[in-house]
Amino acid sequence: MLRILLPIFSLLLLGLVAFAGHAALQACTLNAPALARWLPQNCRGEAEQAALLRLSALRAEHATLLRDIREKENELGKIQCVADHPEPPPIVLPAPTPEPPPPPPRDETTIDEDAWRNRDLAVLDGCWELETNMRVTNIQTGKVSHYTEWTMCFDANGAGTQKMSATNGATCNGTVSGRFLDDGQLRIDEPGDLPCSDGMDILRRVGTCTLSGDGTARCNLYQPERGGRDTVRLRRATRN
Repeated sequence: MLRILLPIFSLLLLGLVAFAGHAALQACTLNAPALARWLPQNCRGEAEQAALLRLSALRAEHATLLRDIREKENELGKIQCVADHPEPPPIVLPAPTPEPPPPPPRDETTIDEDAWRNRDLAVLDGCWELETNMRVTNIQTGKVSHYTEWTMCFDANGAGTQKMSATNGATCNGTVSGRFLDDGQLRIDEPGDLPCSDGMDILRRVGTCTLSGDGTARCNLYQPERGGRDTVRLRRATRN
């Protein structure tokens, strides 16, 4: 019996080897997916082999790129970067507006014409000089005295005093007052005749003054008792 079985097994084994060899030679053309994993590599299709070769090349290229990236990162890490900030433009401030120059100081010898036009008696406060050469004749003796100085000093209410000086040394002193009329003229009144040191009296005078436009006033004098008239210029005296 054993002798019969051995030849049978030998024939079966030979058949299996033959089948396996044939399958190995024909695996590349056989539609046998189950056997593909057991078949040699060189039995795969040409397209698949080309794809595998392309994949291998891409992997090598990927590895090369990764190596290049690491080298560049190392080079960049060694570079010290300094920020280059451009300097900002200079701040240009607008030129300061120059302050207007102070008004020139008022000439103390001129009249404050605004106050005069407003009929403010405070404009009279202080002393005034009348620019005139007055000839006074003694009506009894005919003696003539030349008065070259005439000064009036007022307070802010228009009350004041006056003094006249002659070339012969005679002086005349008395009171005087000033007030503005409705028409804007300044009225200067003496309460009576002005007594002088040489025994003469200057007859009472009334003056009306108007602005001259040059810092002075023009005054027309009138003597009610005799009808005498004269014109003088009124100017503020320099303060000492």
